[in-house]
Amino acid sequence: MDRDDRNQQQALTGPPNNGYRARYCRKCGRPLTAPGSRRRGYGDHCDPTRRPQPALTRDIDQDSIPGT
Repeated sequence: MDRDDRNQQQALTGPPNNGYRARYCRKCGRPLTAPGSRRRGYGDHCDPTRRPQPALTRDIDQDSIPGT
């Protein structure tokens, strides 16, 4: 093994030695631990698809108030 071989880092193409590769939230950068969050790339609080939807407006027919 010559000097050039010792100074080069091995390629990181395979899985890490402990079998767990860290994933981080795309919005806030916190580590993701839940399998679903790791697949989506967002934590539960940052996921844009899980935001509450605005309430639907309802048209209600009402009579006017007498005397106005």
